[in-house]
Amino acid sequence: VMKTVQRHIVMGDFTPQFIHKLQDFYQKKVFLACEMKYLKNSPCVRLWNDVLLVSVLKGQNVLGYRMDKGKKDVLFEPISVVQLRSELLQHQHRYRELCRYLRVVQSNDSTLFQQLRDLVPFFFCLLGNFSSAIMNLFPPANAPASRFSPQLFLVFLRIFQTATAPKLMVTHMEQLCSSSATWEPIEAAEPMKCVDLVKFALRAQRFSSSVLSDSQCWTSLLQIVNSPALPAPSPQFLHDAQDVVKSLLCEKVSNMPIPRTFLEVYPDQALLLLVTGALGAQILDASLSPALPVLSTFKGNLWALQWLFESLAQSKEHFESIRQQITLEAANTTESSLAAGWIQSSQQQSLPEAT
Repeated sequence: VMKTVQRHIVMGDFTPQFIHKLQDFYQKKVFLACEMKYLKNSPCVRLWNDVLLVSVLKGQNVLGYRMDKGKKDVLFEPISVVQLRSELLQHQHRYRELCRYLRVVQSNDSTLFQQLRDLVPFFFCLLGNFSSAIMNLFPPANAPASRFSPQLFLVFLRIFQTATAPKLMVTHMEQLCSSSATWEPIEAAEPMKCVDLVKFALRAQRFSSSVLSDSQCWTSLLQIVNSPALPAPSPQFLHDAQDVVKSLLCEKVSNMPIPRTFLEVYPDQALLLLVTGALGAQILDASLSPALPVLSTFKGNLWALQWLFESLAQSKEHFESIRQQITLEAANTTESSLAAGWIQSSQQQSLPEAT
């Protein structure tokens, strides 16, 4: 009953005058048993014109409290009310105000509240503000990206790549992965540049081990940097790239700065080699299965695949392991794919270096 009353109050179904009378009656005339005392303040929901709430929604108050006649008024609301406000603001497409509210309000259910707060980057996406979305995915502490599943990573990668988003009413991140959702263009948003997509993906891998080890995540990222087919860079660039990529991947900073000099001559090839180097590091550190779909993305850039195998050949044990895995996957596939043949062909070129 109390949740129903809260819903009517938040959704604006009652007039302010009626709400005040209801709250006054409940506080003064209703007596609850000891075990139900926690319900005492249930109808005492802030109205939308509450001074503190309005200042937070307008961005005038980022602290979540104000001093009122010497007393500290804190924006603390039960999770049921926070969820209702989130629902209404989403319905009204007031995403900027929703982000301000969720970042400031305090609540009583840490688990459900965290699930709502994790959605702040998505709401920034709906505003077309991808830079703020990235900042809120990777804050210094308690990053939402650390709770990425592979499916959720792919959702954000698609949002950033296409400037479209699923049309959904959400209360937690995994709902974004709904296969039945309709994707629509985001007003005033432009797709991210390839370099920024790569930075996002590599940062996400650092925050989420499940993303790092997922074959489909690698495939989707490599499809971005492997398309279209690129001319091979100079042998000197390929040689120098080994050290540059290794140095970048060893950087401990989370924002993955890419030197401008590395992107000057062969910008597209440099990004492909950076992602390829990250893939090689993952293969050397742990298994990647299935591997064939990932390596098949190189079908238009066999020179990059050759570069990958040359880096893997530095470890004979790992090189032999991935060679056997590719051979096994190619033998078990129902399709005698041309990609598998290309991969095995390039693999044979690198094989002598492993011995």
